[in-house]
Amino acid sequence: MIAPKPMSPLLRATSGGTLLAPLTAAPRLCTPTCRPSRHKASVVALSSNGNGNGSGSGQPVAEPPSAAQPTAAQARDAAATQDPAFNWNRQWYPLAPVAYLTRSKPAPYTVLGRRLVVWFHEASGRWLAMEDRCPHRLAPLSEGRVDAATGNLQCSYHGWQFGPDGHCTAIPQADSPQQEVAACGSQRSCVTAFPVRQEQGMLWVWMDPASAAIAQLTQLPLPPELLAGRSAGGGGPAGTLLGDWYMRDIPVSAEGLVENLVDPAHVHFAHNGVIGARERAGSIPLHLQGPVSAQGGFALGTSQQWESSQRAPAAAGNGSSSSAAGGLASSSAVPAVTHFVPPGLVWLEFPAPGGSRFSMLFYAVPVSPGHSRLVAGYSSDAVPPAVKALLQSDLLAPLLHAFQFVADIGNHVVLDGDTVHIYQQEQLVKREGRRAYFMPASADRGVVLLRRWLDDYAGGGPDYYQATGGLPAGSTSDSAGASSRPLSRREVLDRYEQHTKNCPSCRRALGVVQAVRQALQLGSTAAFAAAFTLAVVSALVPAAPLAPRLGRASAPLLLGLAGVMAGVLQQLLARLEQQFVFVDYVHSER
Repeated sequence: MIAPKPMSPLLRATSGGTLLAPLTAAPRLCTPTCRPSRHKASVVALSSNGNGNGSGSGQPVAEPPSAAQPTAAQARDAAATQDPAFNWNRQWYPLAPVAYLTRSKPAPYTVLGRRLVVWFHEASGRWLAMEDRCPHRLAPLSEGRVDAATGNLQCSYHGWQFGPDGHCTAIPQADSPQQEVAACGSQRSCVTAFPVRQEQGMLWVWMDPASAAIAQLTQLPLPPELLAGRSAGGGGPAGTLLGDWYMRDIPVSAEGLVENLVDPAHVHFAHNGVIGARERAGSIPLHLQGPVSAQGGFALGTSQQWESSQRAPAAAGNGSSSSAAGGLASSSAVPAVTHFVPPGLVWLEFPAPGGSRFSMLFYAVPVSPGHSRLVAGYSSDAVPPAVKALLQSDLLAPLLHAFQFVADIGNHVVLDGDTVHIYQQEQLVKREGRRAYFMPASADRGVVLLRRWLDDYAGGGPDYYQATGGLPAGSTSDSAGASSRPLSRREVLDRYEQHTKNCPSCRRALGVVQAVRQALQLGSTAAFAAAFTLAVVSALVPAAPLAPRLGRASAPLLLGLAGVMAGVLQQLLARLEQQFVFVDYVHSER
């Protein structure tokens, strides 16, 4: 019997941690056809400066002896005997914010090249994730429906139905009841069901159905303040998720996205005028905190995350700096710790007064080669209980959800500034490789550590599901998932396809903007037509009392002004509409 997999040391509480409640998974799963991981066990030793001269330790990948929660001593014993190899499938991934899901309609999502269908089982009150393929003729179950009579997932191609555990429950084409029972009892009629868990408004999926018991003992990749049992009373989370989750699919690899997230030096240049400023850029010393391990990843500390040291300009004529200490003129310290928690969480931790903290959470979910899903959120354990209760109340919470689109538009601007770079960068990486990087500064240490972690622990990158033909699902050409045609800027930054159509707040806001804009357009046209008509009639029939109070000239003038105002508002709404669809990001103009 293999020992249970412990929680990540970066997220383990000082008290030893509390484990999860039983995961939201079916009591009985169809046995999937499993394949071993392509990764070999290997160990890397990294010193505090990230140059590979120190020592490191790994963490176990294991199966539990039972469904019971292990004690802290058992977790420590497991950590001492773990396998240093990283298994990409035996991890929790954020699948979708629950607010994005519709109970009456199945939805498709892809993780690690494997298409999943997410649907709601009314009888058990649970969200479920299954492989998005009907075993009959491989039609996508996400095009199906939830049958109102049985509550099961029905394929829309031939009507086969599947229960919450993935077993087939109905085959309308069966020649006899006996044949239907026999066919439904066959393993070939099963749909693979994946363990899922719902927490902090997010549906999480475990990508290895064969190790559901391990999933039950594995902690979600969340900061401690967002995990249940961390409050003073031992009940709910001590912290608060600030706002809703932001999610967007982008045409860059998960590794490339994580590289960007562990690189603080790009902020003042790539996001100049948004969340950074070029004049504040400078040296950002990064220091390794603690060991590097397969399951725990690594953490880098700095005292200058956003307000980095400023380098004084060189003196005219002699090129010397006005500062004797390397040209640094001033420094405004903002301490922070950047955690990389496998498989794709980058957690920026900022200390707050009184021992509390503010956290920025970024998940890079590997969708398919060359494509990833960014899930972002913000949390803090410094929110007073009264304010936390108000934010989660039935009075305020729906209002905050409705106006989440305002925050999402801001997130788009930040992400667009990165995506333009990462996409074009990866086109060159496919030809030249990442060894072409030249990274001499301490600020590059996060990228250096990430690449070494990927190479030494995780096989170089995500372990994508191999579809028929040997190519990862979702790829159409080579192993990198490259398209034969480079994407246009509009395709790279397509906000509607990547986010708006799936986000309930943005989708509703876009619908309202479009409806009001159309009404204003009609109103503007009608006002101008009426103004013109009144002006003509007034000129032709001088004695007619068309507008006794306003005067003969006032009515056309006021109608014309109303038409102009409606036209101006319509143009402003047209610009707002583009915020949900596509806005080009040109760095030279910022």
